[in-house]
Amino acid sequence: MNRFLINSVTCSRILFGLLFMYGVLFDLNNAYLIVIFLLTAISDVGDGWLSRKYGLSSDEGAKLDVCCDFIFIMISTFALVLINLIPVWFLAVIILKLVEFFKTSGDTLRYEKFGHFVALMFYAFPIFAVFINDRFTILVLAIFITVCALVSSAVRIHQKLTKNVI
Repeated sequence: MNRFLINSVTCSRILFGLLFMYGVLFDLNNAYLIVIFLLTAISDVGDGWLSRKYGLSSDEGAKLDVCCDFIFIMISTFALVLINLIPVWFLAVIILKLVEFFKTSGDTLRYEKFGHFVALMFYAFPIFAVFINDRFTILVLAIFITVCALVSSAVRIHQKLTKNVI
């Protein structure tokens, strides 16, 4: 097992994001989108498991993992923005959260439980939006996730400014 293989599993989420977008834009069956989403989740869990199992964990690998997660999130969310299911401003929230995460982490990524929960909501939001398929409910969910992201960011920024370790 080598880092190239593990990083390939990590980067597969970009391909899965594009496949998710294809499925949304060409109105493919929801079963197709579920399979893509499940493959994405498996690749996310799998790359971390493989890197720990073979002692290949690294800061660079962790950063690649976060970037590929957010690329998948951005592509899948963007696809739903294109069909007017998710509001466009939600993309800005995702980008700002990613920037804040890297800025408040420094050289070594720093995670906190609530921020991890927010990331999971970002991750799951597109597939839930597909199944909910109700613009009002999706808007309420987008607002809820945004508030959670703002709270998480405020905590991280406060801890960074007061020099507390996250």
